[in-house]
Amino acid sequence: MNQIIPKRQLVLGGAALLLLGIIIARWIAGWGLVTVHVTNVPLSTVIASIAKQGHVTIETSLDTSKPVSLDVDRVPVAVAIDDLATRTDASWRLVYLAAPNKIDVETALVSLRGSGKLDDWTTYYFPQPPFADATGGEVIDPRTLGLSLEGPDKNLSPLMNEAAQKSGAMIAIPKDWSPAASALPKPNQVSKAIPALVKSVHGASTELFFITERGRRGGGPPRGDDGGAPDQQDQRPQFNSDWMEQRQLAQIAKLPPEKQAAAKKDMADRKALFAEMRKLTPEERRAKFQAMMADPDFMDKMADQMVLRAANQSPEQRINRAVNYINRKAAAKNSQ
Repeated sequence: MNQIIPKRQLVLGGAALLLLGIIIARWIAGWGLVTVHVTNVPLSTVIASIAKQGHVTIETSLDTSKPVSLDVDRVPVAVAIDDLATRTDASWRLVYLAAPNKIDVETALVSLRGSGKLDDWTTYYFPQPPFADATGGEVIDPRTLGLSLEGPDKNLSPLMNEAAQKSGAMIAIPKDWSPAASALPKPNQVSKAIPALVKSVHGASTELFFITERGRRGGGPPRGDDGGAPDQQDQRPQFNSDWMEQRQLAQIAKLPPEKQAAAKKDMADRKALFAEMRKLTPEERRAKFQAMMADPDFMDKMADQMVLRAANQSPEQRINRAVNYINRKAAAKNSQ
């Protein structure tokens, strides 16, 4: 004989399930978001908090005892790291270390953490060129970008060069290690495509965010002019403008839908401008650049980005920036 469940129990049970569903949904929605409200605490404490909440690994070559203040509430981990880098006058990057085995990867990680350099490793790193920001200053997590490797060379070294240029990540492998992949990884997010490539050659890898002094190259990554590394003068990987364009389109795809059309138009306008400037003489190019800097629309965009950046700085940083600006203006005036 079936037992009849009282209506009251059914209502209470349904309410409990609904409440549980709401709690689970909110937990999923907040997964990986970072909240930090601290004033003058050691950098190591802030890094540990961001890493724990964002479920990521963060390394730094900075002095971890340096006091830091940070105020972020439920932001993506890349935004928290960017704000922290701004507060410490540092720069940050996504890093993949890959090697034949885990021991070599761990050894490289210790070296990166200590000196910020990777001796006897080939490092591919292509920072965003000036005036090539496709996102209007918004912070995009490089791990989430779509990555499709073309080859046709299936050796690991050229594939890592391609991946670095298309993703903006810093990728490092031992100089004497470049096995051939049996097949290219399927198009996927950066965080999945690069480890899959390393796994296909039976190697080991690790993913981390690295915060370092502004201007530090982290083991000799490629230069901005032609992509070559200082310790590879004889075989510099060439900067590929098509791959940079793919990176920018992948970044734009991460913007809110209502912002993507304008971002693509800005990207097309920049591409046409740079193509035109390459045809000019140095004097004509200089005049064109000066005219661009005097364009009110261009200056408004630059000012908006500067305001966004300054908003994340501490009061002391803003004061120092203003004092430095005044001193530079005074020095320029005196020199004239």
